[in-house]
Amino acid sequence: MTRLPTPIRYLETITKHVQMHFGTNSFVLHEKKSSTVHVDLHVVPPNYSRPYFTLLTSGMSDLDMHVPAGLEDLALAEVCLCLPGDWPLSLTEFGWRKPEYFWPIAALQKVARYVHRQKTWLSWGHTVEDSAPIDFVGRFTGVILLNPRTFPEGVDRVTTDEDGRTIHFFAAIPLLPQEMQFAQKLGSDTLEERLNDAGVTEHLNPQRPSVV
Repeated sequence: MTRLPTPIRYLETITKHVQMHFGTNSFVLHEKKSSTVHVDLHVVPPNYSRPYFTLLTSGMSDLDMHVPAGLEDLALAEVCLCLPGDWPLSLTEFGWRKPEYFWPIAALQKVARYVHRQKTWLSWGHTVEDSAPIDFVGRFTGVILLNPRTFPEGVDRVTTDEDGRTIHFFAAIPLLPQEMQFAQKLGSDTLEERLNDAGVTEHLNPQRPSVV
């Protein structure tokens, strides 16, 4: 039986946050069919200071994650990713609906629902591995959550207008199989060092080589 999505809690706060820090020309890709939580995508088109698309989820924070005792401040989160400026993404042209362009959107929505379906939690350094490649050509098999490196300082979190709680934004960086194995064997902090040294951020490069 399909579980109906939880009522939206923080859409207004997230919308205001996006518009304040990334621009008022953002738009929302509304999810037509939802389960567990309703996951929309706030899309900020390329501009002079950020010449690429910025995508942030809204809806993952509608439910608290199942965080360990003492970490209640980390219970609310959303995920984000940046796409190249030539990605066919708009409200008037729908090239982004093709599988070769839609997969980053699907990956963000899947991560946003994963924590609630699995009754778990995600934060910095956590990885989510899929049983099948997450991208169209079969290169990436999961993501690692890290602090967004392209965001202005302090913009990776927002205090909600509704109840004064904190929502954390984590970058969902797609990983190649050997990178996922590296993180599981040597730890996320070691992999993050490799990613940083190679200049890998949440700004997606679908053809990038492995950092290990």
